[in-house]
Amino acid sequence: MASTADSRPGWPAAEQDAELAAIFAQTAAGLAQVDLTGRFTLVNDRFCEMVGRSRSELLAITMQSITHPDHLADNVPLFEAAVRDGTPYRIEKRYLRPDGSIIWVDNSVSVIRKPDGSPFGVLAASIDITHSKAVEEALRASELRLRLAMDAGRMAVWEYDIRAGRIHHSSDLNRLLGFVETRDVAYDEFRARIDPDDLDRLSRTAVASLKAGEPHFQAEVRYRLSRGEVRWLLVSAEFQRSSGRAVDRVIGVALDITDRKRDEEHQRLLLHELNHRVKNTLAVVQALAHQSFAGSRDRARREAFEGRLAALAAAHNLLTRESWEPASIIEVIRSAAAACDPNRRRLQLRGPDIRVPPKMAVTLALAVHELCTNAVKYGALSNDSGQVAISWKIDDGRLRLVWTETGGPRVAPPRRRGFGSMMLERALASELVGSVKLDFAPAGLCCTIDAPVAKDWFIGS
Repeated sequence: MASTADSRPGWPAAEQDAELAAIFAQTAAGLAQVDLTGRFTLVNDRFCEMVGRSRSELLAITMQSITHPDHLADNVPLFEAAVRDGTPYRIEKRYLRPDGSIIWVDNSVSVIRKPDGSPFGVLAASIDITHSKAVEEALRASELRLRLAMDAGRMAVWEYDIRAGRIHHSSDLNRLLGFVETRDVAYDEFRARIDPDDLDRLSRTAVASLKAGEPHFQAEVRYRLSRGEVRWLLVSAEFQRSSGRAVDRVIGVALDITDRKRDEEHQRLLLHELNHRVKNTLAVVQALAHQSFAGSRDRARREAFEGRLAALAAAHNLLTRESWEPASIIEVIRSAAAACDPNRRRLQLRGPDIRVPPKMAVTLALAVHELCTNAVKYGALSNDSGQVAISWKIDDGRLRLVWTETGGPRVAPPRRRGFGSMMLERALASELVGSVKLDFAPAGLCCTIDAPVAKDWFIGS
């Protein structure tokens, strides 16, 4: 007999059947025979390798001694029933190795009988399933993390079978939508709870995405729970195509965004109230200025002050429309220059689409207003033929904006700096954390603004 299956009492056929002994020795499964008490009587090399013990070690111990304690409660009754009744069984369990590690095995166990039918031992064929168990555990952990994330994020996965006209629900989706978790909800019942206007928009969005060849679509809808409460859902979905390339399923995620919507509405109301108060404040300041200058003969100063207030108000209105988010530099310039170039023919703008933060937007608006006011009084906009070119670019982390006038009266440097020039070169430069340079060239004023680009700027094409 081969060395892996030595002749011993308990394997009476081995000496007569060399072929069976060879199979026992060479099979890929771990084979172990124990007596009716569980003591090992015969093992092959593969079983020794699996449990990390030599044959001599195993023949001195029992199957119970290397079985993980957590499995004994299940394993021992099955073993005893097999010895008593001859009932074969199958069990997945862990064996303990001497180094402290474990191995998962799929054990198929049957009773070995003598010629008279009485049992004299038990044979177990063990398959190593440690890897598959690790995969199962990783999958369970992943599913648990997904469940926790979905519960925390108030979201659920859904699937719509287009051909069957049926939505496949999950307990997460039913819980999110206010149904009993185990209930199979009809698609029409689900649709009936979506706001009609939102349902129409959702359908149009899906159809438009499909026609455009886009794999995804997204829409926000209002959904009414059974108790009448309205919740906002963000529906994100992906088209699934069959082998014939026809779309037969839509798989997506529904995310409860009700709290976000409430926060947005609260913010909108606060902004509305803030904007209203700021406008009132500007109106009061303008009225006070008008009264203060009423007895003054310096009409130019009053008009200059009121013009600056108007530029500030225009910038404020623009930022209000943008909900005080970064605003387009083009819109900032156009808004500030609206009074001096109502037809948008005299100012030529050229540069990338940049969205600048509110503080920068207000500062640029005041700068453009001052330059426009000067151009209308003394520069290129004081006649019918002058032009102003405004160009800007981002270079090495800095914004460089250049205002260049042409076609106006010949320019000479002023004998003294006026308030507008000082505001540009000092106050606004300080606000920009940069520099403002005025060049009174004979052909026309050139103003160069240089400022660092902040991280919250968006730079487009």
